Amino acid sequence: MDVSFRFFKLALAPRLVFAGALYALAALAQVSLSAAAPGFLLVIPAWFFLAIKGASNKPRDKGLEEWRAVSNEEITRIADGIRQSKKLRAKVGGPVALGVLFLVAMAVAGVASAFSNPNLSLAFLDLALFSVPGLFFGRITVHLPVDMDRKLPCFLAIMDAPRPAGWVLTPYLRFDKDEEDRDVPEDMRFMLEPRRKPADLVGVQFQASINNGEHGPVPYLYAVVLARGRTGPAYGLLRTMQARGYTVEAGGDDAYGTVVVRQDTGGGGYHTTPDDCEALFGLMVKALEKAGA
Repeated sequence: MDVSFRFFKLALAPRLVFAGALYALAALAQVSLSAAAPGFLLVIPAWFFLAIKGASNKPRDKGLEEWRAVSNEEITRIADGIRQSKKLRAKVGGPVALGVLFLVAMAVAGVASAFSNPNLSLAFLDLALFSVPGLFFGRITVHLPVDMDRKLPCFLAIMDAPRPAGWVLTPYLRFDKDEEDRDVPEDMRFMLEPRRKPADLVGVQFQASINNGEHGPVPYLYAVVLARGRTGPAYGLLRTMQARGYTVEAGGDDAYGTVVVRQDTGGGGYHTTPDDCEALFGLMVKALEKAGA
């Protein structure tokens, strides 16, 4: 396996020689001068020779935005991929945690032996510093699409929610492209379409945003009714709908009318749990049925 370094265009063998020489000079300076600081100053340049580049599977996207309809299986595959990434992240993070514990143990041992055996104390501290490149340089970073991970429970909930026979719930993914022109999914939304619908009704789109919750970012699912214009019967009925705990906002233009239905944000309603998402889905199914779907 090829190993890349951050600094200096040198092969591996010369790097190890230079780093080893600096480590040896550091120890010699400490013993000769009976002081730790001069040696520590020589350790840091040695790290530059051992600075391995980290690796990551994060795609380098091109900043494109292309929405495409996909299958339910594709959403399930993304959910499985995210679960695997979380497990891999935990495995990769384990050695780092052990490295931190090792450094703490060496520091404690160094301080504990400082008065009874200064040379042993110095050896503990040097061992900790000499080990830093091996413990922390060249880390592997596992990419996790955080926003997708936060939104997924909302969409999985409505995928499993009951709906009338013949009604179609279509997932859409927003794709970017990586450097090798492969698809990179970055966002999702769903479209609900009744089997029979009024002429002016396109469907109901379920979208999710990320809000700043009390304990960090949280998903917020809402529904958007799409209609052809703002004069048709479906739009006229749905724009006046009322439901306890929800806010209804009519808008759009002469080409496409919209009715946004969202959970009230008062009283901590900035976060939609899977149960909230399923309730919103059920509400919209009933609303469409009343509108003649």
